[in-house]
Amino acid sequence: MRHSIIIALFITYAFAGIAQDSVSTDSIPIKPKAGFISNVMFQFDNRNERYFDVTGRMNGLKLGLEFYKRFRTGFGFYGNNDFYNLEPPETNDTLAQSVKFNYRTYFGEVVFYRNFRWELSAMGAFGNGEIELNNFDISGQLPEFKNTDTIRDVSVIDFGINVQYKIFPWFGVGVGVGQRNVKITDEPILQDAFTDPYLDFKIKVFLGYLYRTIFKPEVIEAEKEYYKYRDGKRTEAYRKLFDKK
Repeated sequence: MRHSIIIALFITYAFAGIAQDSVSTDSIPIKPKAGFISNVMFQFDNRNERYFDVTGRMNGLKLGLEFYKRFRTGFGFYGNNDFYNLEPPETNDTLAQSVKFNYRTYFGEVVFYRNFRWELSAMGAFGNGEIELNNFDISGQLPEFKNTDTIRDVSVIDFGINVQYKIFPWFGVGVGVGQRNVKITDEPILQDAFTDPYLDFKIKVFLGYLYRTIFKPEVIEAEKEYYKYRDGKRTEAYRKLFDKK
């Protein structure tokens, strides 16, 4: 519930930012051209998850390309920062386990709304990974390590919704919610543990915008003026719509 409130407030603030700037209609800025490859994406993810009743963290790195400022695609690499105790509803009196999940995905992301600072997008991904499983004998007074199992070829499907804010044209932060589904036919307990909703915090570096900021600042300024003009016109249209009696 708390995570849902955070996301709702973030999205509300994002769309509230649309109406911050109004512009004169005396001059109409030229719409910036969106090239075939419009950006190079470098992103860090920090996901908060739950494995049954245990809270865990999943760190990730995404590398990709953006096309026409609307579609992104690339590869993601994710892994738990540590082993986490596995505490399924039905426990075993003689066996305890800790797990660590690492996986790789190919992702696609579609941008539904953007202005100079804010962005709303949806993401989908698929891939596979491995789960390391440490087994401990707890029949005695102290846990005794038995062995480590590795479950390979774990199928992963992931989808989510993200909101992003650019602090600088080349640097942004974001937050998102999503659902990861895994398929492990012979390990239903592990499948249930890692099929999980998550809250995602992001740090993004846009290498294309970094290049333009350094070498072509006039392009960045022109894009800023265009979005300022466009958002001002939209705000004006909304006001006229709601002012009608």
